[in-house]
Amino acid sequence: MQVKNITNSQLNPQNFQGRIDIIPGDLSYEPAKYVRKAYNSLTELIKDKPYNLYIRQNHKNHNVKLILQKEDSFIKDKGFKAEGCISDDADLYEALTKHLINIYEEKSQIPHKHLWKKIKTKIKAAFNKK
Repeated sequence: MQVKNITNSQLNPQNFQGRIDIIPGDLSYEPAKYVRKAYNSLTELIKDKPYNLYIRQNHKNHNVKLILQKEDSFIKDKGFKAEGCISDDADLYEALTKHLINIYEEKSQIPHKHLWKKIKTKIKAAFNKK
C-alpha cells in the first residue's frame, strides 16, 4: 500500500479569493460601462486579498463608491474599510482601487500594534505585582 504525499499547500490552504460585489446589483449605463472595462484589472488586483471590493452607485450625487472590506465586516457594518468615490473613466477605477488597497493594508496594521502594546503592558503588570 502506498501513502500519498501531502504537500505544504494542502496542509495550510490560504488562498483568499477577493471578489467584486456590485450593490444593490444594478448600475446605470455609464458606470456599468466603466466597470466592465476595468473589471479584469480590478479582479487581478484583489484576487488574492482577504477582502472584497464593493461597488455602490449613488444616483443622487451621480458618482460611484468603491469600498474595500471583509465580507463579514461589511454585512455587520463595522471593522476596517477603505472607501472612495469616483465619477467615471475605467482607468480611474483601477487607480482608485490600488490606492484603496494601500490604505486598507496600512489601516489594518495600525490597531494590531496598539493591541500588542496593551497586551505587553498588561503582562508586565501581572508579573510585577508580586
